[in-house]
Amino acid sequence: MQKTLEDALSGLLGERINVVGSGRTDSGVHADGQAANFWTRSTLSPAIISSRLNDVLPPDFACVSAREAVPAFHARYRAFSKTYAYRFHDGSHPDPFVRRWSLRVSTRLDEHAIASTLSVLPGERDFSALSNAKEDARGFVRKLTSSTVERRGDLVEVSFTADGFLYNQARIMAACALEAGRGRMDTGCIASIIESRDRALAPGALGAYGLRLVGVGYREEDFLD
Repeated sequence: MQKTLEDALSGLLGERINVVGSGRTDSGVHADGQAANFWTRSTLSPAIISSRLNDVLPPDFACVSAREAVPAFHARYRAFSKTYAYRFHDGSHPDPFVRRWSLRVSTRLDEHAIASTLSVLPGERDFSALSNAKEDARGFVRKLTSSTVERRGDLVEVSFTADGFLYNQARIMAACALEAGRGRMDTGCIASIIESRDRALAPGALGAYGLRLVGVGYREEDFLD
């Protein structure tokens, strides 16, 4: 998608545009609120750029908002939070309209058990047991500010907000949620896994297609408008 956006902006603004994204997602992960920045000599307003950009982007890609940022802004390094959500479908019949964006499970999940189990996740700690990263430039410590669970009919969605995520971390936390919903994991179990820092004790990462990037948080001081 980066090349698609760069090509569209380059044609629109009449200059070669390089886009800086807030970060890469795993292949197959969807995005409701990905963020990116670029530099341009154009004097067009962000509103006009956004409108004209949507005229040339493919139908599965849209610019939902645009703002003028300070010159030193960097979409990756200035982000102070990211929110990911994983969606399960546990109805008795497959739903073709949500199949591409959810993981179908054969048993009814207990969303209250999921909420209880995930309640131990928020905090600043070493999440190496819940990641497939072999090494990380920032280390394995992340600050998870919230973990929530919501049921809407046959859909159960778990959401995580943090200052950043390790490789596969959101998908592994979603796997823990699934185990909790099936009655196979509780607060004591997941707390012990995190404390151990042993990746082998946690379940494997779930498929990417059930995961989506909900949004990226920035500070108002980063923008000129």
